Amino acid sequence: MDKPKDNEELIDRYLTGMADEAEIALLDERLKSDEQLRQTYLAASRLDSFIREQAEQPEIAMKGKVNHRRHNFRFSWFTPAAVAGLLIGLFSASIVWAYAIPRGAEITRTSLPIVSQDFEDPAMQLKSSLPDRADQWFGRLVSVSPTAGVSPVMGSRVGRLSPVTGNRSESARYIIDLHDHPEPAPGHVRSLQVAGYFSAPFPGQEPKFRVELAAFSEAPSDVRQAWKEQRESGEEALQVVLRNYLPKSDNLAEWHEVSASLEIPEGTRSVVISLGVFRLDPDQPATDFYLDAIDVQLVDTYEPST
Repeated sequence: MDKPKDNEELIDRYLTGMADEAEIALLDERLKSDEQLRQTYLAASRLDSFIREQAEQPEIAMKGKVNHRRHNFRFSWFTPAAVAGLLIGLFSASIVWAYAIPRGAEITRTSLPIVSQDFEDPAMQLKSSLPDRADQWFGRLVSVSPTAGVSPVMGSRVGRLSPVTGNRSESARYIIDLHDHPEPAPGHVRSLQVAGYFSAPFPGQEPKFRVELAAFSEAPSDVRQAWKEQRESGEEALQVVLRNYLPKSDNLAEWHEVSASLEIPEGTRSVVISLGVFRLDPDQPATDFYLDAIDVQLVDTYEPST
C-alpha cells in the first residue's frame, strides 16, 4: 500500500487539480479533524488564487484604442508542475506568505467545502426533531433509490422528505459550528453559501422549495431553544436569509437547484441550514419530495479598505 501523502502535498495536488478521489477524501478527512490544517488550507488557497489571477494578462491599449478582448494567456512557466513546486517551496518556507502578498485594490475570494451530502448511505437515520448538535442532519428524511422516473443528480440514491398529513411544510436541518473553523484574518469577511436540488415528482402538488440560513450566537447545543424563540418573536437570530423557489407546474419532476448565501455577522457561533418544502395547499394528500447534491461552502472574502 502506498504511503499516505503529507498534508502539504495533498493540499498542493488538490489546488492544482491533480488529486484523485481517494486523495480528496483523505484531505477532507484530515481537514475535519485538524484546525491548524484548515488554516493552512485557507492560506494556500488564497495564495493559489492570487497566483492564478496574476497569470492572466489584463486588457491592453493599442494605437489609442482599447482591445476589449481579454487574453487567456498564462506565463510559460505556469503549469501544474510549476505551481506545485512553488506552493511546496512556500510551504517549506512560511505559509504566512499567503496572507502577506499585496493585493492592491483587488477583492479576492476563497471557498472551503465543509458539507457535501448526496444521501448515498442507505442506513442513514435522522432524528425528526429540531437540531441540537453540529455536523449531522435532522428531519424526516431517509436515503432511497428514487422512483417516479427521477434520476439522482449524482450517485444512485437521493434523500426523501416525507411530510406528515396536515402539515404545510417539512425540512431537513443541519448546524454549522463556527468554532470548528478558523477565524477570518483581519480585513476578511466570511459567508456561508448553500445549494441543493429539489424535486416533486408526484402529481397534484403545489410545492414551494426553500433554503433558509439563520445565524445564532448560541452554541449548537442551545440552538434548538433559540430557534423556537426566533420563530415566535423573530428576535433571537443574529441574521436570517430566506430563498424561496416556486417551480412551474409543468416541470415539478425535474431537479431544481435552490441556493442562498449568508454573510456571517460578528458574534455568530452557530449557523442553522434548513432545506424545506412547503405545500401551498395542505388539503392535498401528502406525498414525498426528493433532495440531492447538497453543497455547503465557507467563503472567505478580502475587500481592501478604500
